Parts: sequence; structure tokens; C-alpha cells
Amino acid sequence: MLRGLGRTQGTTKTQIVLSALRSVFEENFLEKKTILLPEDQYQALVELVGSPLTTQEIEGRKKLKKVPDWNL
Repeated sequence: MLRGLGRTQGTTKTQIVLSALRSVFEENFLEKKTILLPEDQYQALVELVGSPLTTQEIEGRKKLKKVPDWNL
């Protein structure tokens, strides 16, 4: 599935996964759930979540929302 989505969106599997995970982490941070991570992983996550969505991520989310039965 990731390979196919990557081809149709002109992106990598990694970018698709990172985009999807971003929303999961945003939800957890907004709900103030505790997530324990080693310091280096925490800093990497803060940098990733704090960075703005790329145009490619925004467009990818729009395309994925059109797929039936996917709750994104």
C-alpha cells in the first residue's frame, strides 16, 4: 500500500508514514498524554512535530481523505 501511495503521490514511503504519525503525535500532545522517550528521540520528535507540514504532506492528506473507509 505504501509503495503504491508513494508512486501516485510522487513521494516516499517514509514521508507518508511521517505525515500520518505527525497527526497521531499532535493528538497525543494536545490531549497531554505522557509519552516517555530517550532524550535524543524526544528532541527528534519535537523537531519533526514542530516543523510545518510540507506542501507534499498537505496534498497527500487531502488525497488520503478521499479514500473510502479511511479515518484520517
